[in-house]
Amino acid sequence: MLSSLSALPVHLYRCLSCGQEGLNLPPGREPGAAADRVYCPRCGQIYPITAFGAVDFLAAARDLPLTPAQAIAHLPGFAWGYDRLWRPWALSLLSGERFGSEREGQLLAELVGEADPVLDLGTAGGYWSRLLLARDPQRTVIGLDNATGVLAEAAQQAQPHWQRYSLVRARAEQLPLASGAFGAVISGATLNEVPLDPCLREVARVLKPGGVFVSMHSQQVQGWGQRVQQLLEATGLRFFSADQLRWHFAQVGLRLERYLSFGWVAFVQAVRL
Repeated sequence: MLSSLSALPVHLYRCLSCGQEGLNLPPGREPGAAADRVYCPRCGQIYPITAFGAVDFLAAARDLPLTPAQAIAHLPGFAWGYDRLWRPWALSLLSGERFGSEREGQLLAELVGEADPVLDLGTAGGYWSRLLLARDPQRTVIGLDNATGVLAEAAQQAQPHWQRYSLVRARAEQLPLASGAFGAVISGATLNEVPLDPCLREVARVLKPGGVFVSMHSQQVQGWGQRVQQLLEATGLRFFSADQLRWHFAQVGLRLERYLSFGWVAFVQAVRL
């Protein structure tokens, strides 16, 4: 479980109502007591903290428009099955080669480097966060997703000694996070599901100059795979080539540095200019 709500990085939060960067925990709490909310010191907007410790920036949202592909993550049982039955073997299946968690973790660590703090965008059950924190438990990592169930799973799998690990419920295209504050944004299997340009604008906004964006996603393929991808696009999924991503990155001030191709899977690293 998440170790302590006192470790919430409120200085990295951004009010969605007025844009204030840096939120507050309620005053007057007993030492070690759990808070039930954070609030904006400028406009007073309150963001509740869930029972499992995630700050919920979507609690007041009247509706949450979802594509069919996005809606799957909100189904009962998805969170448990995704991390246990799919994620550990997904890259081996999609790449056509042995690609276990150890290899994936090494590659992720190489692409992220020593960057800190790190935003895990579309964290789902926290798989990529765990790969990073297993190597560096002192790193500041915020896992963000719009689905409550997967965030609860991420909290359940968190280790007590990850003192700087926290969770946020929000949308990728409207990040409740401070501008220019993050050394890295990582995104494992998320870019295919979100509105690309709004998401990338937010990624670029929260990154420090020289910060890195690291993504693993399904790339455009040819042959029979292309036909499959065309069918999947009906669910809201989108697939990109290296040249397409390079162009979209450039529009928001990101420079594509590395593009690694493994079958259907691409790992990319871009730098904030």
